[in-house]
Amino acid sequence: MKKRSEVDVKETWKIEDLFKDDEDFLKNLEELKNLSDNFSKNYKALNSSEEVYKALEDFDKINGLTDRLGTFAGISMETDTTDANMAKRYAHFTKEMSKIDGELSFFHSLLAKLDKNLLEEVKKAHPEYTYYLDRIIKESKYLLTDEGEKILANLAPTFDAPYKNYNDMRYGDMEFEDFEYEGEKINLNHNTFEEFLEADPRCGLRREAFKRYHDVLRKYENADASVYMTQVENEKRISDLRGYQTVFDYLLSLQDVDREIYDKQIDTIMAELSAHMRKYAEIIKKTYGLDKMTYADLKLSIDPDYEPEVSIEEAHKYIVEGLSNLGEEYVSVLNSAFEDRWIDYAQNEGKRTGAFAAGPYGSHPFIMTTYNNKMSQVMTLAHELGHAGQSYYTNKNQKSLNIDMSMYFVESPSTANEITMERFLLNKAKDDREKLWVLSTMISKTYYHNFVTHFLEAAFQREVYRKVENGESLTADDLNKIFTEKLEEFWSDSVELVDGAELTWMRQPHYYMGLYPYTYSAGLTIGTMISDKIVNGSPEDRDRWIEVLKLGGSVGPIELAKRAGVDMTSTKPISETIAFIGSIIDQIDELCEKLGMYK
Repeated sequence: MKKRSEVDVKETWKIEDLFKDDEDFLKNLEELKNLSDNFSKNYKALNSSEEVYKALEDFDKINGLTDRLGTFAGISMETDTTDANMAKRYAHFTKEMSKIDGELSFFHSLLAKLDKNLLEEVKKAHPEYTYYLDRIIKESKYLLTDEGEKILANLAPTFDAPYKNYNDMRYGDMEFEDFEYEGEKINLNHNTFEEFLEADPRCGLRREAFKRYHDVLRKYENADASVYMTQVENEKRISDLRGYQTVFDYLLSLQDVDREIYDKQIDTIMAELSAHMRKYAEIIKKTYGLDKMTYADLKLSIDPDYEPEVSIEEAHKYIVEGLSNLGEEYVSVLNSAFEDRWIDYAQNEGKRTGAFAAGPYGSHPFIMTTYNNKMSQVMTLAHELGHAGQSYYTNKNQKSLNIDMSMYFVESPSTANEITMERFLLNKAKDDREKLWVLSTMISKTYYHNFVTHFLEAAFQREVYRKVENGESLTADDLNKIFTEKLEEFWSDSVELVDGAELTWMRQPHYYMGLYPYTYSAGLTIGTMISDKIVNGSPEDRDRWIEVLKLGGSVGPIELAKRAGVDMTSTKPISETIAFIGSIIDQIDELCEKLGMYK
Protein backbone atom coordinates (compact mmCIF):
# COMPACT_ATOMS: atom_id res chain seq x y z
CA MET A 1 0.00 0.00 0.00
CA LYS A 2 1.00 3.60 -0.53
CA LYS A 3 2.04 5.77 2.37
CA ARG A 4 -0.39 8.53 3.29
CA SER A 5 1.92 11.16 1.79
CA GLU A 6 1.89 9.32 -1.55
CA VAL A 7 -1.87 9.17 -2.24
CA ASP A 8 -3.61 11.56 -4.62
CA VAL A 9 -4.94 14.52 -2.63
CA LYS A 10 -8.30 14.32 -4.43
CA GLU A 11 -8.85 10.96 -2.71
CA THR A 12 -8.48 12.58 0.72
CA TRP A 13 -10.82 14.74 2.71
CA LYS A 14 -10.27 18.47 2.99
CA ILE A 15 -9.55 18.42 6.70
CA GLU A 16 -8.26 21.99 6.52
CA ASP A 17 -11.89 23.12 6.22
CA LEU A 18 -12.06 22.48 9.98
CA PHE A 19 -8.73 24.03 10.95
CA LYS A 20 -6.05 25.22 8.53
CA ASP A 21 -3.16 23.65 10.41
CA ASP A 22 -1.82 22.82 13.86
CA GLU A 23 -1.30 26.49 14.64
CA ASP A 24 -4.97 27.24 13.92
CA PHE A 25 -6.02 24.18 15.94
CA LEU A 26 -3.93 25.19 18.95
CA LYS A 27 -5.18 28.76 18.74
CA ASN A 28 -8.79 27.55 18.92
CA LEU A 29 -7.94 25.12 21.70
CA GLU A 30 -6.58 28.08 23.66
CA GLU A 31 -9.82 29.95 22.94
CA LEU A 32 -11.77 26.98 24.29
CA LYS A 33 -9.73 27.06 27.48
CA ASN A 34 -10.45 30.78 27.88
CA LEU A 35 -14.17 30.33 27.26
CA SER A 36 -14.30 27.50 29.78
CA ASP A 37 -12.36 29.47 32.37
CA ASN A 38 -14.70 32.45 32.02
CA PHE A 39 -17.74 30.18 32.15
CA SER A 40 -16.69 28.59 35.41
CA LYS A 41 -16.11 32.05 36.93
CA ASN A 42 -19.35 33.63 35.67
CA TYR A 43 -21.91 30.92 36.45
CA LYS A 44 -21.32 29.69 39.97
CA ALA A 45 -24.94 30.55 40.76
CA LEU A 46 -28.09 30.93 38.63
CA ASN A 47 -30.90 32.99 40.10
CA SER A 48 -33.30 33.63 37.22
CA SER A 49 -34.56 31.98 34.06
CA GLU A 50 -32.66 34.51 31.94
CA GLU A 51 -29.43 33.71 33.75
CA VAL A 52 -30.04 30.03 33.10
CA TYR A 53 -30.69 30.75 29.43
CA LYS A 54 -27.53 32.85 29.06
CA ALA A 55 -25.51 30.10 30.72
CA LEU A 56 -26.99 27.52 28.34
CA GLU A 57 -26.13 29.71 25.35
CA ASP A 58 -22.52 30.12 26.50
CA PHE A 59 -22.24 26.42 27.29
CA ASP A 60 -23.63 25.65 23.85
CA LYS A 61 -20.87 27.76 22.27
CA ILE A 62 -18.24 25.87 24.25
CA ASN A 63 -19.80 22.56 23.24
CA GLY A 64 -19.76 23.45 19.53
CA LEU A 65 -16.09 24.46 19.57
CA THR A 66 -15.23 21.32 21.54
CA ASP A 67 -16.97 19.24 18.89
CA ARG A 68 -14.95 20.80 16.08
CA LEU A 69 -11.64 20.47 17.92
CA GLY A 70 -12.34 16.88 18.97
CA THR A 71 -13.34 15.88 15.45
CA PHE A 72 -10.20 17.41 13.95
CA ALA A 73 -7.91 15.69 16.46
CA GLY A 74 -9.73 12.37 16.29
CA ILE A 75 -10.42 11.77 12.61
CA SER A 76 -6.98 12.95 11.50
CA MET A 77 -5.50 10.07 13.48
CA GLU A 78 -7.82 7.50 11.87
CA THR A 79 -6.48 8.02 8.35
CA ASP A 80 -2.89 7.19 9.30
CA THR A 81 -2.28 5.40 12.58
CA THR A 82 1.45 5.28 11.79
CA ASP A 83 1.77 9.08 12.04
CA ALA A 84 3.09 9.83 15.52
CA ASN A 85 2.29 13.53 15.14
CA MET A 86 -1.42 12.80 14.77
CA ALA A 87 -1.35 10.61 17.87
CA LYS A 88 0.49 13.32 19.83
CA ARG A 89 -2.05 15.94 18.74
CA TYR A 90 -4.92 13.75 19.89
CA ALA A 91 -3.18 12.97 23.18
CA HIS A 92 -2.62 16.68 23.77
CA PHE A 93 -6.27 17.42 23.05
CA THR A 94 -7.57 14.71 25.41
CA LYS A 95 -5.21 15.89 28.15
CA GLU A 96 -6.47 19.47 27.85
CA MET A 97 -10.08 18.33 27.61
CA SER A 98 -9.82 16.37 30.85
CA LYS A 99 -8.93 19.66 32.58
CA ILE A 100 -11.70 21.56 30.80
CA ASP A 101 -14.27 18.86 31.57
CA GLY A 102 -13.23 18.96 35.19
CA GLU A 103 -13.59 22.73 35.26
CA LEU A 104 -17.06 22.58 33.69
CA SER A 105 -18.32 19.48 35.50
CA PHE A 106 -20.17 21.65 38.04
CA PHE A 107 -22.68 22.88 35.47
CA HIS A 108 -24.91 19.83 35.15
CA SER A 109 -25.01 19.53 38.92
CA LEU A 110 -25.86 23.21 39.20
CA LEU A 111 -28.75 22.85 36.74
CA ALA A 112 -29.97 19.65 38.39
CA LYS A 113 -30.14 21.33 41.78
CA LEU A 114 -32.16 24.33 40.57
CA ASP A 115 -35.80 24.68 41.47
CA LYS A 116 -37.80 22.67 38.95
CA ASN A 117 -40.22 25.56 38.47
CA LEU A 118 -37.33 27.73 37.33
CA LEU A 119 -36.32 25.12 34.77
CA GLU A 120 -39.91 24.89 33.59
CA GLU A 121 -39.83 28.66 32.97
CA VAL A 122 -36.70 28.25 30.85
CA LYS A 123 -38.25 25.40 28.86
CA LYS A 124 -41.40 27.44 28.20
CA ALA A 125 -39.48 30.54 27.07
CA HIS A 126 -36.80 28.61 25.17
CA PRO A 127 -38.27 25.29 24.00
CA GLU A 128 -35.09 24.44 22.07
CA TYR A 129 -33.60 23.38 25.40
CA THR A 130 -36.58 21.29 26.57
CA TYR A 131 -35.20 17.79 25.97
CA TYR A 132 -31.74 18.77 27.19
CA LEU A 133 -33.15 20.03 30.49
CA ASP A 134 -35.57 17.11 30.80
CA ARG A 135 -32.61 14.73 30.58
CA ILE A 136 -30.75 16.62 33.28
CA ILE A 137 -33.78 16.52 35.56
CA LYS A 138 -34.26 12.80 34.92
CA GLU A 139 -30.63 11.93 35.67
CA SER A 140 -30.26 14.36 38.59
CA LYS A 141 -30.68 11.65 41.21
CA TYR A 142 -27.61 9.87 39.86
CA LEU A 143 -25.27 12.86 40.14
CA LEU A 144 -22.39 12.86 42.60
CA THR A 145 -21.26 15.83 44.64
CA ASP A 146 -19.62 18.66 42.74
CA GLU A 147 -16.22 17.42 43.87
CA GLY A 148 -17.10 13.86 42.87
CA GLU A 149 -18.19 14.95 39.39
CA LYS A 150 -14.98 16.94 39.00
CA ILE A 151 -12.87 13.92 39.94
CA LEU A 152 -14.69 11.70 37.42
CA ALA A 153 -14.30 14.33 34.71
CA ASN A 154 -10.58 14.59 35.39
CA LEU A 155 -10.31 10.80 35.19
CA ALA A 156 -11.94 10.72 31.73
CA PRO A 157 -8.66 9.93 29.91
CA THR A 158 -8.14 6.99 32.25
CA PHE A 159 -11.65 5.66 31.61
CA ASP A 160 -11.16 6.19 27.86
CA ALA A 161 -7.77 4.43 27.87
CA PRO A 162 -9.08 0.89 27.05
CA TYR A 163 -10.37 2.06 23.66
CA LYS A 164 -7.00 3.61 22.85
CA ASN A 165 -5.22 0.51 24.16
CA TYR A 166 -7.37 -1.66 21.90
CA ASN A 167 -6.61 0.43 18.83
CA ASP A 168 -2.90 0.60 19.67
CA MET A 169 -2.80 -3.17 19.95
CA ARG A 170 -4.88 -3.82 16.83
CA TYR A 171 -3.28 -1.32 14.49
CA GLY A 172 0.10 -0.73 16.08
CA ASP A 173 1.23 -4.07 17.48
CA MET A 174 -0.41 -6.83 15.44
CA GLU A 175 1.89 -7.92 12.64
CA PHE A 176 0.79 -10.21 9.84
CA GLU A 177 3.06 -12.14 7.52
CA ASP A 178 2.47 -12.33 3.78
CA PHE A 179 2.19 -15.84 2.37
CA GLU A 180 2.09 -17.65 -0.93
CA TYR A 181 -0.90 -19.41 -2.40
CA GLU A 182 -0.42 -21.38 -5.61
CA GLY A 183 2.49 -19.17 -6.62
CA GLU A 184 0.73 -15.90 -5.76
CA LYS A 185 2.00 -13.63 -3.00
CA ILE A 186 -0.84 -12.81 -0.61
CA ASN A 187 -0.67 -9.63 1.46
CA LEU A 188 -2.35 -10.20 4.82
CA ASN A 189 -3.43 -7.38 7.15
CA HIS A 190 -6.66 -6.11 8.68
CA ASN A 191 -7.71 -4.30 5.51
CA THR A 192 -6.91 -7.05 3.01
CA PHE A 193 -8.52 -9.75 5.15
CA GLU A 194 -11.75 -7.92 5.90
CA GLU A 195 -12.14 -6.25 2.49
CA PHE A 196 -10.98 -9.08 0.21
CA LEU A 197 -9.61 -12.36 1.58
CA GLU A 198 -12.53 -13.16 3.89
CA ALA A 199 -14.80 -13.31 0.84
CA ASP A 200 -12.32 -14.76 -1.68
CA PRO A 201 -14.09 -17.46 -3.73
CA ARG A 202 -11.00 -19.70 -3.68
CA CYS A 203 -11.79 -22.03 -0.81
CA GLY A 204 -8.21 -22.97 0.03
CA LEU A 205 -7.01 -19.37 0.07
CA ARG A 206 -9.98 -18.09 2.04
CA ARG A 207 -9.71 -20.71 4.76
CA GLU A 208 -5.92 -20.39 4.96
CA ALA A 209 -6.21 -16.59 5.27
CA PHE A 210 -8.85 -17.03 7.98
CA LYS A 211 -6.52 -19.37 9.91
CA ARG A 212 -3.46 -17.13 9.58
CA TYR A 213 -5.39 -13.98 10.49
CA HIS A 214 -6.86 -15.49 13.63
CA ASP A 215 -3.56 -17.12 14.59
CA VAL A 216 -2.22 -13.57 14.97
CA LEU A 217 -5.28 -12.46 16.93
CA ARG A 218 -4.86 -15.43 19.28
CA LYS A 219 -1.43 -14.17 20.34
CA TYR A 220 -3.16 -11.10 21.77
CA GLU A 221 -6.28 -12.68 23.25
CA ASN A 222 -5.19 -12.38 26.87
CA ALA A 223 -4.08 -8.76 26.50
CA ASP A 224 -7.27 -7.94 24.58
CA ALA A 225 -9.42 -9.63 27.22
CA SER A 226 -7.67 -7.66 29.95
CA VAL A 227 -8.26 -4.38 28.12
CA TYR A 228 -11.90 -5.21 27.39
CA MET A 229 -12.67 -6.31 30.94
CA THR A 230 -11.10 -3.10 32.26
CA GLN A 231 -13.63 -1.23 30.10
CA VAL A 232 -16.58 -3.29 31.37
CA GLU A 233 -15.50 -3.13 35.00
CA ASN A 234 -15.01 0.63 34.76
CA GLU A 235 -18.58 0.98 33.51
CA LYS A 236 -19.80 -1.23 36.34
CA ARG A 237 -17.92 0.89 38.91
CA ILE A 238 -19.39 4.11 37.54
CA SER A 239 -22.91 2.67 37.55
CA ASP A 240 -22.45 1.63 41.18
CA LEU A 241 -20.98 4.99 42.16
CA ARG A 242 -23.93 6.81 40.64
CA GLY A 243 -26.47 4.52 42.24
CA TYR A 244 -27.94 2.75 39.22
CA GLN A 245 -29.62 -0.57 39.88
CA THR A 246 -27.49 -2.34 37.24
CA VAL A 247 -24.82 -1.50 34.69
CA PHE A 248 -27.48 -2.06 32.01
CA ASP A 249 -29.62 0.69 33.49
CA TYR A 250 -26.64 3.04 33.50
CA LEU A 251 -25.60 2.37 29.91
CA LEU A 252 -29.16 2.40 28.55
CA SER A 253 -29.85 5.69 30.33
CA LEU A 254 -27.16 7.23 28.12
CA GLN A 255 -29.31 6.22 25.13
CA ASP A 256 -32.67 7.05 26.75
CA VAL A 257 -33.92 3.52 26.10
CA ASP A 258 -35.76 1.19 28.50
CA ARG A 259 -34.27 -2.18 29.49
CA GLU A 260 -37.41 -3.98 28.28
CA ILE A 261 -36.95 -2.67 24.73
CA TYR A 262 -33.28 -3.73 24.76
CA ASP A 263 -33.96 -7.28 25.98
CA LYS A 264 -36.99 -7.89 23.75
CA GLN A 265 -35.02 -6.83 20.69
CA ILE A 266 -32.16 -9.27 21.30
CA ASP A 267 -34.53 -12.10 22.23
CA THR A 268 -36.77 -11.54 19.19
CA ILE A 269 -33.89 -11.58 16.72
CA MET A 270 -32.35 -14.73 18.22
CA ALA A 271 -35.73 -16.49 18.08
CA GLU A 272 -36.87 -15.39 14.60
CA LEU A 273 -33.82 -14.67 12.44
CA SER A 274 -31.68 -17.76 12.92
CA ALA A 275 -33.80 -20.06 10.72
CA HIS A 276 -33.56 -17.63 7.78
CA MET A 277 -29.79 -17.27 8.13
CA ARG A 278 -29.29 -21.03 8.38
CA LYS A 279 -31.08 -21.30 5.05
CA TYR A 280 -28.78 -18.62 3.66
CA ALA A 281 -25.73 -20.59 4.85
CA GLU A 282 -27.07 -23.64 3.02
CA ILE A 283 -27.49 -21.56 -0.16
CA ILE A 284 -23.81 -20.55 0.02
CA LYS A 285 -22.79 -24.17 0.57
CA LYS A 286 -24.78 -25.38 -2.46
CA THR A 287 -23.67 -22.51 -4.68
CA TYR A 288 -19.98 -23.23 -4.10
CA GLY A 289 -20.34 -27.01 -3.81
CA LEU A 290 -18.53 -26.92 -0.46
CA ASP A 291 -17.78 -30.18 1.31
CA LYS A 292 -18.92 -28.50 4.49
CA MET A 293 -20.11 -25.02 5.50
CA THR A 294 -17.68 -23.42 7.92
CA TYR A 295 -17.54 -20.12 9.77
CA ALA A 296 -14.75 -19.08 7.40
CA ASP A 297 -17.17 -19.29 4.46
CA LEU A 298 -19.99 -17.06 5.69
CA LYS A 299 -18.79 -13.88 3.96
CA LEU A 300 -18.88 -15.41 0.48
CA SER A 301 -20.86 -13.66 -2.22
CA ILE A 302 -23.43 -15.75 -4.04
CA ASP A 303 -22.10 -14.76 -7.48
CA PRO A 304 -18.64 -13.20 -6.95
CA ASP A 305 -17.73 -13.09 -10.63
CA TYR A 306 -20.62 -10.79 -11.43
CA GLU A 307 -20.05 -7.73 -9.27
CA PRO A 308 -19.13 -4.87 -11.59
CA GLU A 309 -16.39 -2.38 -10.91
CA VAL A 310 -17.63 1.14 -10.32
CA SER A 311 -15.45 4.22 -10.30
CA ILE A 312 -15.94 6.86 -7.63
CA GLU A 313 -17.40 9.14 -10.31
CA GLU A 314 -19.95 6.50 -11.30
CA ALA A 315 -20.76 5.88 -7.64
CA HIS A 316 -21.54 9.58 -7.32
CA LYS A 317 -24.06 9.37 -10.17
CA TYR A 318 -25.71 6.21 -8.83
CA ILE A 319 -26.15 7.68 -5.36
CA VAL A 320 -27.61 10.97 -6.55
CA GLU A 321 -30.13 9.17 -8.74
CA GLY A 322 -30.98 6.53 -6.15
CA LEU A 323 -31.61 9.03 -3.35
CA SER A 324 -33.23 11.74 -5.47
CA ASN A 325 -36.63 11.09 -3.83
CA LEU A 326 -35.30 12.90 -0.76
CA GLY A 327 -35.45 16.24 -2.54
CA GLU A 328 -33.27 18.93 -4.08
CA GLU A 329 -31.57 20.08 -0.89
CA TYR A 330 -30.60 16.52 0.02
CA VAL A 331 -29.18 15.97 -3.47
CA SER A 332 -27.15 19.17 -3.14
CA VAL A 333 -25.62 17.76 0.05
CA LEU A 334 -24.69 14.56 -1.80
CA ASN A 335 -23.07 16.53 -4.62
CA SER A 336 -21.08 18.66 -2.20
CA ALA A 337 -19.76 15.55 -0.46
CA PHE A 338 -18.20 14.30 -3.69
CA GLU A 339 -17.23 17.59 -5.28
CA ASP A 340 -15.88 19.44 -2.23
CA ARG A 341 -13.78 16.62 -0.76
CA TRP A 342 -15.86 15.68 2.23
CA ILE A 343 -14.92 12.03 1.56
CA ASP A 344 -11.56 10.35 2.26
CA TYR A 345 -11.56 7.19 0.16
CA ALA A 346 -7.82 6.64 -0.35
CA GLN A 347 -6.22 3.30 0.47
CA ASN A 348 -3.01 3.85 2.39
CA GLU A 349 -0.82 2.21 4.96
CA GLY A 350 -1.98 2.76 8.53
CA LYS A 351 -5.55 3.67 7.65
CA ARG A 352 -8.08 2.05 9.94
CA THR A 353 -10.53 -0.49 8.52
CA GLY A 354 -14.22 0.14 7.97
CA ALA A 355 -15.97 3.41 7.31
CA PHE A 356 -17.45 6.21 9.39
CA ALA A 357 -18.88 9.71 9.15
CA ALA A 358 -18.29 12.65 11.47
CA GLY A 359 -20.48 15.76 11.58
CA PRO A 360 -18.70 18.46 13.59
CA TYR A 361 -20.92 21.34 14.60
CA GLY A 362 -20.44 24.45 12.46
CA SER A 363 -18.77 22.52 9.65
CA HIS A 364 -19.66 20.21 6.82
CA PRO A 365 -19.52 16.45 7.55
CA PHE A 366 -16.52 14.21 6.86
CA ILE A 367 -16.61 10.61 5.63
CA MET A 368 -13.83 8.02 5.80
CA THR A 369 -13.79 4.78 3.84
CA THR A 370 -11.45 2.76 1.64
CA TYR A 371 -13.01 2.65 -1.81
CA ASN A 372 -12.21 -0.56 -3.70
CA ASN A 373 -14.13 0.14 -6.94
CA LYS A 374 -16.78 -2.50 -6.23
CA MET A 375 -20.50 -1.87 -6.61
CA SER A 376 -21.05 -2.87 -2.97
CA GLN A 377 -19.02 0.18 -2.01
CA VAL A 378 -21.79 2.31 -3.48
CA MET A 379 -23.98 1.07 -0.63
CA THR A 380 -21.24 1.79 1.90
CA LEU A 381 -20.97 5.36 0.65
CA ALA A 382 -24.76 5.75 0.65
CA HIS A 383 -24.74 4.50 4.25
CA GLU A 384 -22.15 7.02 5.42
CA LEU A 385 -23.83 9.78 3.42
CA GLY A 386 -26.94 8.98 5.45
CA HIS A 387 -25.01 9.91 8.57
CA ALA A 388 -23.63 12.97 6.80
CA GLY A 389 -27.08 14.07 5.62
CA GLN A 390 -28.47 13.73 9.13
CA SER A 391 -25.64 15.79 10.67
CA TYR A 392 -26.06 18.41 7.93
CA TYR A 393 -29.77 18.89 8.71
CA THR A 394 -29.34 18.60 12.47
CA ASN A 395 -26.43 21.05 12.69
CA LYS A 396 -28.34 23.50 10.54
CA ASN A 397 -31.46 23.40 12.72
CA GLN A 398 -30.34 22.66 16.28
CA LYS A 399 -28.18 24.01 19.07
CA SER A 400 -24.89 22.16 19.51
CA LEU A 401 -26.26 20.67 22.76
CA ASN A 402 -28.97 18.97 20.66
CA ILE A 403 -26.91 17.54 17.81
CA ASP A 404 -26.20 14.08 19.20
CA MET A 405 -28.94 11.60 18.40
CA SER A 406 -29.22 8.69 20.77
CA MET A 407 -27.00 5.80 19.80
CA TYR A 408 -30.21 3.77 19.49
CA PHE A 409 -31.42 5.83 16.52
CA VAL A 410 -28.16 6.97 14.98
CA GLU A 411 -27.90 4.14 12.41
CA SER A 412 -31.42 4.75 11.08
CA PRO A 413 -30.57 7.54 8.59
CA SER A 414 -27.58 5.60 7.30
CA THR A 415 -29.31 2.25 6.82
CA ALA A 416 -32.37 3.93 5.31
CA ASN A 417 -30.07 5.28 2.59
CA GLU A 418 -28.28 1.98 2.14
CA ILE A 419 -31.48 -0.03 1.66
CA THR A 420 -32.97 2.66 -0.58
CA MET A 421 -29.93 2.37 -2.85
CA GLU A 422 -30.30 -1.40 -2.94
CA ARG A 423 -33.97 -1.13 -3.84
CA PHE A 424 -33.05 1.39 -6.55
CA LEU A 425 -30.52 -1.01 -8.06
CA LEU A 426 -32.99 -3.90 -7.78
CA ASN A 427 -35.60 -1.96 -9.73
CA LYS A 428 -33.00 -1.16 -12.41
CA ALA A 429 -31.83 -4.77 -12.74
CA LYS A 430 -31.96 -5.79 -16.38
CA ASP A 431 -31.94 -9.57 -15.89
CA ASP A 432 -32.15 -12.31 -13.27
CA ARG A 433 -28.42 -12.44 -12.66
CA GLU A 434 -28.24 -8.75 -11.84
CA LYS A 435 -31.30 -9.09 -9.65
CA LEU A 436 -29.63 -11.98 -7.84
CA TRP A 437 -26.52 -9.88 -7.25
CA VAL A 438 -28.51 -7.04 -5.68
CA LEU A 439 -30.55 -9.39 -3.47
CA SER A 440 -27.48 -11.27 -2.28
CA THR A 441 -25.71 -7.98 -1.59
CA MET A 442 -28.64 -6.87 0.54
CA ILE A 443 -28.07 -9.93 2.70
CA SER A 444 -24.28 -10.28 2.64
CA LYS A 445 -23.46 -6.60 3.09
CA THR A 446 -26.39 -4.85 4.74
CA TYR A 447 -28.41 -7.30 6.78
CA TYR A 448 -25.64 -9.74 7.61
CA HIS A 449 -23.45 -6.92 8.93
CA ASN A 450 -26.15 -5.30 11.06
CA PHE A 451 -28.55 -8.12 11.88
CA VAL A 452 -26.02 -10.95 12.26
CA THR A 453 -22.50 -9.69 12.96
CA HIS A 454 -23.51 -6.86 15.30
CA PHE A 455 -26.44 -8.81 16.71
CA LEU A 456 -24.15 -11.66 17.79
CA GLU A 457 -21.85 -9.05 19.33
CA ALA A 458 -24.88 -7.71 21.22
CA ALA A 459 -25.92 -11.15 22.45
CA PHE A 460 -22.32 -11.83 23.55
CA GLN A 461 -22.04 -8.40 25.19
CA ARG A 462 -25.26 -8.85 27.15
CA GLU A 463 -23.97 -12.11 28.59
CA VAL A 464 -20.64 -10.50 29.53
CA TYR A 465 -22.39 -7.68 31.40
CA ARG A 466 -24.72 -10.14 33.12
CA LYS A 467 -21.74 -12.07 34.47
CA VAL A 468 -19.91 -8.92 35.57
CA GLU A 469 -23.12 -7.70 37.20
CA ASN A 470 -23.09 -10.95 39.18
CA GLY A 471 -19.55 -10.28 40.37
CA GLU A 472 -17.69 -12.63 38.02
CA SER A 473 -14.22 -11.87 36.64
CA LEU A 474 -13.77 -13.05 33.05
CA THR A 475 -10.68 -14.22 31.17
CA ALA A 476 -9.99 -14.69 27.47
CA ASP A 477 -11.12 -18.32 27.79
CA ASP A 478 -14.40 -17.17 29.31
CA LEU A 479 -14.99 -14.64 26.54
CA ASN A 480 -14.18 -17.24 23.89
CA LYS A 481 -16.63 -19.65 25.51
CA ILE A 482 -19.42 -17.06 25.66
CA PHE A 483 -18.98 -16.09 22.01
CA THR A 484 -18.90 -19.74 20.94
CA GLU A 485 -22.12 -20.44 22.81
CA LYS A 486 -23.87 -17.54 21.07
CA LEU A 487 -22.63 -18.73 17.67
CA GLU A 488 -23.88 -22.24 18.40
CA GLU A 489 -27.27 -20.95 19.53
CA PHE A 490 -27.66 -18.92 16.33
CA TRP A 491 -26.15 -21.23 13.69
CA SER A 492 -26.83 -24.61 15.33
CA ASP A 493 -25.31 -27.38 13.17
CA SER A 494 -25.71 -25.48 9.88
CA VAL A 495 -22.21 -23.98 10.22
CA GLU A 496 -19.04 -25.64 11.51
CA LEU A 497 -17.24 -23.36 13.96
CA VAL A 498 -13.58 -23.67 12.98
CA ASP A 499 -10.70 -22.52 15.17
CA GLY A 500 -10.68 -18.74 15.26
CA ALA A 501 -14.45 -18.30 15.25
CA GLU A 502 -14.38 -17.90 19.02
CA LEU A 503 -12.04 -14.89 18.65
CA THR A 504 -14.54 -12.82 16.66
CA TRP A 505 -15.14 -10.65 19.73
CA MET A 506 -11.60 -9.29 19.22
CA ARG A 507 -12.40 -7.79 15.83
CA GLN A 508 -14.71 -4.88 16.67
CA PRO A 509 -14.16 -1.66 18.66
CA HIS A 510 -17.86 -1.31 19.50
CA TYR A 511 -17.48 -2.89 22.93
CA TYR A 512 -15.68 0.27 24.03
CA MET A 513 -18.71 2.42 23.23
CA GLY A 514 -21.23 1.13 25.74
CA LEU A 515 -24.22 -0.89 24.54
CA TYR A 516 -23.55 -0.03 20.91
CA PRO A 517 -23.82 -3.37 19.01
CA TYR A 518 -27.56 -3.91 19.57
CA THR A 519 -28.35 -0.44 18.22
CA TYR A 520 -27.36 -1.53 14.71
CA SER A 521 -30.35 -3.85 14.44
CA ALA A 522 -32.55 -1.16 15.98
CA GLY A 523 -31.33 1.40 13.46
CA LEU A 524 -31.67 -1.06 10.58
CA THR A 525 -35.20 -1.94 11.62
CA ILE A 526 -36.17 1.73 11.55
CA GLY A 527 -34.12 2.20 8.36
CA THR A 528 -35.96 -0.66 6.63
CA MET A 529 -39.32 0.83 7.48
CA ILE A 530 -38.21 4.32 6.38
CA SER A 531 -36.67 3.09 3.15
CA ASP A 532 -40.02 1.65 2.15
CA LYS A 533 -41.55 5.09 2.72
CA ILE A 534 -38.79 6.81 0.70
CA VAL A 535 -39.26 4.45 -2.25
CA ASN A 536 -42.97 3.64 -2.12
CA GLY A 537 -44.45 6.28 0.16
CA SER A 538 -45.97 9.68 -0.42
CA PRO A 539 -44.20 13.06 -0.63
CA GLU A 540 -45.55 13.66 2.88
CA ASP A 541 -43.73 10.53 4.13
CA ARG A 542 -40.45 11.79 2.69
CA ASP A 543 -40.98 15.32 4.01
CA ARG A 544 -41.72 13.87 7.44
CA TRP A 545 -38.39 11.99 7.32
CA ILE A 546 -36.45 15.16 6.49
CA GLU A 547 -38.13 16.87 9.44
CA VAL A 548 -37.00 14.01 11.69
CA LEU A 549 -33.42 14.45 10.46
CA LYS A 550 -33.62 18.09 11.49
CA LEU A 551 -34.56 17.14 15.06
CA GLY A 552 -31.25 15.46 15.88
CA GLY A 553 -30.97 14.97 19.61
CA SER A 554 -33.71 17.44 20.55
CA VAL A 555 -36.06 14.51 21.32
CA GLY A 556 -35.51 10.92 22.43
CA PRO A 557 -34.91 7.98 20.06
CA ILE A 558 -38.25 6.27 20.56
CA GLU A 559 -40.01 9.59 19.88
CA LEU A 560 -37.87 10.15 16.76
CA ALA A 561 -38.92 6.75 15.45
CA LYS A 562 -42.54 7.47 16.29
CA ARG A 563 -42.48 10.78 14.39
CA ALA A 564 -41.05 8.90 11.41
CA GLY A 565 -43.95 6.44 11.63
CA VAL A 566 -42.25 3.50 13.40
CA ASP A 567 -43.30 2.21 16.85
CA MET A 568 -40.22 0.66 18.49
CA THR A 569 -42.00 0.02 21.80
CA SER A 570 -43.44 -2.98 19.95
CA THR A 571 -41.47 -5.88 18.46
CA LYS A 572 -43.66 -5.70 15.33
CA PRO A 573 -41.20 -3.61 13.26
CA ILE A 574 -38.40 -6.05 14.17
CA SER A 575 -40.49 -9.06 13.18
CA GLU A 576 -41.51 -7.36 9.94
CA THR A 577 -37.88 -6.60 9.13
CA ILE A 578 -36.89 -10.21 9.82
CA ALA A 579 -39.72 -11.39 7.56
CA PHE A 580 -38.39 -9.02 4.87
CA ILE A 581 -34.94 -10.58 5.27
CA GLY A 582 -36.51 -14.01 4.93
CA SER A 583 -38.31 -12.98 1.73
CA ILE A 584 -35.01 -11.79 0.21
CA ILE A 585 -33.35 -15.13 1.06
CA ASP A 586 -36.30 -17.02 -0.49
CA GLN A 587 -35.89 -14.98 -3.70
CA ILE A 588 -32.16 -15.72 -3.73
CA ASP A 589 -32.87 -19.43 -3.40
CA GLU A 590 -35.38 -19.33 -6.28
CA LEU A 591 -33.02 -17.41 -8.57
CA CYS A 592 -30.07 -19.68 -7.79
CA GLU A 593 -32.22 -22.66 -8.72
CA LYS A 594 -33.51 -20.93 -11.87
CA LEU A 595 -30.02 -19.90 -13.01
CA GLY A 596 -28.58 -23.37 -12.38
CA MET A 597 -26.06 -22.14 -9.83
CA TYR A 598 -26.30 -25.02 -7.38
CA LYS A 599 -23.53 -27.61 -7.61
